[in-house]
Amino acid sequence: MHHESSFVNKRIPPEFLGPSGPAATLYRGCSKRAIALGLCAVAFMAVAIPYGDMILKGSQMGVWNTNPGSIFLFFVIAAILNVLLGLAHRSLALDKSELAVVYIMLLVANTLPARGFSGYVLPIATGALYYATPENNWQELLHPHLPQWAIIKDYEAVQNYYEGAPTASIPWEVWLSPLFFWLVFGLALYVVMISATVILRKQWVENERLVFPMMQLPLSMIQDDARRSLIKPFFRQHVMWIGFSLPCLITNLNALNHYFPALPAISTNLGSFPILNLAHVPLTISFTLLGFSYFVGKNVAAGLCFFYIFNVIANALLNKFGLKIEVEAVGAFGHYAHPIIMHQAMGAMIALVLIGLWKARKHLGDVCRKTLIGNPDIDDSNEIISYRQAVLLGLGGLLVMAVWLWQAGVPPLVIPVLFFGCFVVFLTITRVVVEGGVAVMFPSMVGPDFVASGLGTSILGGRGAAGLATTYVWATDPLVLLMAACSNGLKMTDQIGASLRRLFWALLATIALTIAISLWMRLEGAYTYGAVNLNSFYAIDAAQHPYKFMEKVITSPVGPNVQGWIHIGLGALAMLALEMMYFKLTWWPFHPLGLPISAAFGSMWFNIFVAWIIQATVSRYGGAALYRKLKPFFLGLILGHLVTAGIWQIIDYFTKTQGNSLITY
Repeated sequence: MHHESSFVNKRIPPEFLGPSGPAATLYRGCSKRAIALGLCAVAFMAVAIPYGDMILKGSQMGVWNTNPGSIFLFFVIAAILNVLLGLAHRSLALDKSELAVVYIMLLVANTLPARGFSGYVLPIATGALYYATPENNWQELLHPHLPQWAIIKDYEAVQNYYEGAPTASIPWEVWLSPLFFWLVFGLALYVVMISATVILRKQWVENERLVFPMMQLPLSMIQDDARRSLIKPFFRQHVMWIGFSLPCLITNLNALNHYFPALPAISTNLGSFPILNLAHVPLTISFTLLGFSYFVGKNVAAGLCFFYIFNVIANALLNKFGLKIEVEAVGAFGHYAHPIIMHQAMGAMIALVLIGLWKARKHLGDVCRKTLIGNPDIDDSNEIISYRQAVLLGLGGLLVMAVWLWQAGVPPLVIPVLFFGCFVVFLTITRVVVEGGVAVMFPSMVGPDFVASGLGTSILGGRGAAGLATTYVWATDPLVLLMAACSNGLKMTDQIGASLRRLFWALLATIALTIAISLWMRLEGAYTYGAVNLNSFYAIDAAQHPYKFMEKVITSPVGPNVQGWIHIGLGALAMLALEMMYFKLTWWPFHPLGLPISAAFGSMWFNIFVAWIIQATVSRYGGAALYRKLKPFFLGLILGHLVTAGIWQIIDYFTKTQGNSLITY
């Protein structure tokens, strides 16, 4: 077996281990006050992120898997609020297990208010009606096929949503029924995601011991030392504050430049680098991404960089020689990569997921035995729900989703293929996030695109095209994914100790509360100002794109894409070959994790490359001791970047300033 030579990802530091022995009883875990504080913070996030997205139009705190909103709020809670509570009375301060619960809730909530479920429901429910014109003939062509119970049929209510209502009041009698059906689907989907992460947690955390680079910061923020002082040891490290100060200084200068253009701004965009006169690769430093990348294993980082450059060259050569295949894309991101690379990436994702399930076969067998016969030798007490509950809830959620999609028009034979494609993408993104720390990526192909290419669109018909168009809400834009956030969050459960099962219900409450409040915020903003005046991506692009796909399906249906299947097969074979090379050839340095997403993370690759160089230098001249000493510096880079951006969101709110966008990835 191929062994990672880096010291980065082979050991879990003792300070990250959960409470054990007699001391474990000291931790309160999922206490009522921890859940109450978490829900209050979640409610604030559900208001603040849509407001920033629609009104301030500044830093995006809820878009990427970096989850900037959760990190900023957790800093406020752990470093400021919790200290103040302790100063008032020591017993009021939350212990590290309670802080872990709060962060997990924030992490899950951060995926929903913006480029998640809440951001897409409203435009998908209204776009077909508002953008119907005599020229496109959508009223006769599309409307008869749409699921009437999932859309808004009142034109005045739709027009007021996009253009603003004279009284700025929300017509709840029009919205409540469609939103109820959408909420049923959303809760079923997220129950399936949580169940899947529960089933895989032990395999990824304990058996494979994946790195979870994005959890190093919150884990560090909650750790105690022998002094057990109110100010956590992480916040007493000078090296961390040195790292914090660098992005803080630059981000503050750039924010002030928005207010006072005469002041200088500092760009971290270093231009681009030409490759063989074929293409250019971006050279952009992000303090957040650089900080996360420091914790990525050496071989994983090498693989991510190598396959990205390989993809850039391949994409340029394909365009130069005019090689292409036709593709039907439901999602906007299906147009970003070359169609051949899209299909090969999908094949690589399928292979990655199937190989991962094969590696986990012993653990999955244990899950099945615990579920079916309740084998007492298999311990699932460290999970937030039992394996039996996870399996039954997951299957129940899939059944609810299948019935919903069937009633929306998706043919029953298409639904399993759709689920397969979607969860291949979801599991790939989750694996890449928890192992490779790749927080910023565009999926090359998504589940609905896999259906349209693999099965063809002629099998759908008008109602099937309508049903597939509704998947834009949850399946075509996984820039920020609840499954990835939940997997990261469950990494912290070894910090919680007692009352672990209560966390599942806290997460369900988090999801329901976040969706409800953020939908209300978006409706309130739209009926007050007009959705087209708030965020053009949702009100124009997202509202039209799925229905343009639907129009094309009805007017020009096509059969299965045979060339696409060939390239899916080639991508799967390439992934299988690379897996074998990596684990059989000790000299092969490139982890294959980068292949499925090599077309998808251009803005992040340079940060991984820089971190890789730093790791190699540190390993050569300072060893593990120097690596550990530098950890707080890189964690400070992340914290300084995101906290400063969050503070300026608050300043912009009070000064009524718009467009002060400080990149949070």
